[in-house]
Amino acid sequence: MSKDNNSSHNEKRPPVVTVMGHVDHGKTTLIDAIRGSNITDKESGGITQNISAFKVNHKGRNITFIDTPGHELFSQMRKNGVLMTDLVLLVIAVDDGVMPQTKEVIDIIKENNLKTIVVFNKIDLPQKSNLHKIKSDLSREGILLEGFGGDIVSVEISAKNKQGIDELLELVFLQYDLLENTYEPKEKDSLVILESYKDSYVGNVSLCLVEDGIVERGYNIFSLKRGNVGRIRAIKNDRGEDIQTASVADPIYIQGQNDFLDIGERVIFSKDKILRDIVKEDTLATEVEENLSEEDFFNESGPDIKKLSIILKTDTKGSMDAIVSAIDQIKFENISIDIFKKGLGDVSDEDINIAKNTHSIIIGFKIKVSSRLKKLAQNLHIIVMVYDIVYRLVDDLKDAAESLIPPEFIEIENGKMEVKEIFKLSNKSIVSGGVVFEGKILRNSKCRVIRGDEVIFEGKISDLRQLKNEVSEVATGTECGIILNPSFEPQNKDIIISYRVEKV
Repeated sequence: MSKDNNSSHNEKRPPVVTVMGHVDHGKTTLIDAIRGSNITDKESGGITQNISAFKVNHKGRNITFIDTPGHELFSQMRKNGVLMTDLVLLVIAVDDGVMPQTKEVIDIIKENNLKTIVVFNKIDLPQKSNLHKIKSDLSREGILLEGFGGDIVSVEISAKNKQGIDELLELVFLQYDLLENTYEPKEKDSLVILESYKDSYVGNVSLCLVEDGIVERGYNIFSLKRGNVGRIRAIKNDRGEDIQTASVADPIYIQGQNDFLDIGERVIFSKDKILRDIVKEDTLATEVEENLSEEDFFNESGPDIKKLSIILKTDTKGSMDAIVSAIDQIKFENISIDIFKKGLGDVSDEDINIAKNTHSIIIGFKIKVSSRLKKLAQNLHIIVMVYDIVYRLVDDLKDAAESLIPPEFIEIENGKMEVKEIFKLSNKSIVSGGVVFEGKILRNSKCRVIRGDEVIFEGKISDLRQLKNEVSEVATGTECGIILNPSFEPQNKDIIISYRVEKV
């Protein structure tokens, strides 16, 4: 369906602003302050786990904010050519400075040539004095602020105290108005998918931004990959309220699609049930629910590769993509972490059966496991682990993979004794008497007897005596008597080596 030729060009749509930064730098608290909600308390561990988007009105003008936990959204949107972000707010806490995730965001900014406002948060803390150093550090990363050889603007705020928020919003509009790009209507009305998940009551749900046109309830949705993927049964705004229509740059939740829509994907909406001029992409859509055949699964790894098989269930497509990406970064020699199945929604009977047949563990993220299925998994000795923080999930997977690595052991010598005399006790025990000439001899330690260059005995020191007294160790230069287990009779000048074995 072509657009009306009378559509006005060279318009300015509301700015789309993405908030990014290092963990614990106050990104979500800033969004809380802007939005006037209380998101931070709801976040697991205070860390953003899912993509969210919302719209605010400041002095009669709208701004759409996107909060994302990582760079996957940018990667997918850039790949599909639908990067809608106009500005990035790079949030940096003055008590922490430039951190690893800060550098990751800077890489994204450079790769996509994004207009940026640096937001220095927590200026209510004494560490505000670090600002000059942080700005210098940013310069070394290629973020040149005003006054430091560049034209990137910055603002100082305290999100916790809501200090500087109005100044930040004014700066957003100022920077956006300076941008040369203007909104020009596309050939077809479209949405950009930010997130997808399955709701147990309403089915498939997608968080979207309206890229072009006015979308209405009842419109059909068309994927460039799969064609018609359903009809919009409901539209909700960012506050969860039912609405009939939404326009450009509005963040909305749509329901009714019969397939999961990929993050970063552009979908077309129309009153028509068929759009004949949509060209499907050459590649088939990636199914959210993905399985290997059991035959392929068991034949996939080489004979020397140990495999940790998992079934991954998550709440949203964004969570799944982030976790799969993190799992792909876990590397061990001769250890393979294989996702046999991945899907959205709660753990099912099918998941338990597949785990049983493939010897997989079930990993869940922000999903539920019924008490019945928990008991069934326990009876079948199937491990089921559910998380609400990504890094804890990844850390536990690393530990599980490491447990498959055969341990390495090394021998450490405790000491050596030269045999000088042999005694036989009334109970038929054989005592090897001698002098410790190196290190120390330990009771209950492993030992071997060397004659010349040959090992003639391997066993244990079951008893160690000094002047007929039982002792736990004997040091260099001291005489002692040793009883070996199993019983063995060395010869004079044999060397008894006491040693221990330690795991590397």
